[in-house]
Amino acid sequence: MHHAGLETLRQLQSRLTNGQLEVQGAEGYIEVESFTFNPGATPEELARLPKETPKEIVHFLKVHNGARLYFTPDDGGGFELFTIGDILTYIPIWECPPGFIPIGAGPDGEWLVCESISEDDNRIWSGEFLTYEDPDFERLPFSFLRWLDYLIVAQGTMYWDWFR
Repeated sequence: MHHAGLETLRQLQSRLTNGQLEVQGAEGYIEVESFTFNPGATPEELARLPKETPKEIVHFLKVHNGARLYFTPDDGGGFELFTIGDILTYIPIWECPPGFIPIGAGPDGEWLVCESISEDDNRIWSGEFLTYEDPDFERLPFSFLRWLDYLIVAQGTMYWDWFR
């Protein structure tokens, strides 16, 4: 099974000093950003996930039951990857149809939702939306771990918006 995103995550973690990393962003912007990784979920916690939760997400949650990536000490920002408790809380709040799993939130509260297409295929959706038909709620051409891999390579920027 392909876990490139987790390998990239391990490499990122090895570069952190006290949970922090100096990150170069667009237009010459350099900021020290913070990262926190929760311990992995227990088998009992994992058993509470919807049965259609993609294996990639289950695998991530086994390693880290939630994380915060690319947060700045002053203004927040960054990405929150949900805990199992958060996932279960947001399914009804975000009115997720069957097969859609809320996985986190972006720097301005953008929703990050994973669609389970088949046992081995999933896609990330991102946007600030009212409904799943909203054109601003976009299905991205990335699985969860590929999305995570690219997010780290792009140093916490919403790379999927670069050419829109």
